[in-house]
Amino acid sequence: MATGVHDTRPLAVRVHERISAEIVDGTLKPGTALVQEQVAAQYGVSRTPVRDALTQVAMEGLATLVPGSGYVVNDLTAQDVHNVFEVRYALERLAMEQALGNHTPVQLIRLRALIDEFETVEADDAEEQFRLGKEFHLKLIEPCPNQYLRETLGNIWAHPIQRRITRAYQIGPEHQADIARAHREILRALPLGDMETIVRVLGYCHDAGDIDPKSLPARR
Repeated sequence: MATGVHDTRPLAVRVHERISAEIVDGTLKPGTALVQEQVAAQYGVSRTPVRDALTQVAMEGLATLVPGSGYVVNDLTAQDVHNVFEVRYALERLAMEQALGNHTPVQLIRLRALIDEFETVEADDAEEQFRLGKEFHLKLIEPCPNQYLRETLGNIWAHPIQRRITRAYQIGPEHQADIARAHREILRALPLGDMETIVRVLGYCHDAGDIDPKSLPARR
């Protein structure tokens, strides 16, 4: 398996990273069989790190173990999207209730700068828009005193399922402008302590309406 010369992480971690990335970017399509022996031969590694990596991939919901057949890459369904957005919204709302009123002037300036940068990104660059949107939402909860809550939200944003969702976004100038407008509305509400507006706009930010329904099969 080709790796960077300074990558000293366990082989199972690197194999997991590669399988996960190939599922997220669509190289491994839904329904693709992931057989330990075949994956090991393809990556040029032994079966042990592949077994550990596939177990982790299944725990993340990217694949399912089919007894006697190995693992199969999962579809990203509308229910998956709903579940992620539902949890993210509930936790972010809780974090904002604790953070509201504690943002420093510097933090507000950084949030505004992220919105400004978001508006300069190419309209068809979904990954960069996602990165800046994620950074905005994580910076938004920085004043929350509950470290575990902040870390949990960070893990949700970094989850492979969340990364797969970004590939289903209906991107374009209108979508980009809507998100920027929503973020600016949140920013205006912060110094006013306007939790009602923040909760309403967060609901929009966590709405699956920006997902292309044609890209999401129904749960079988």
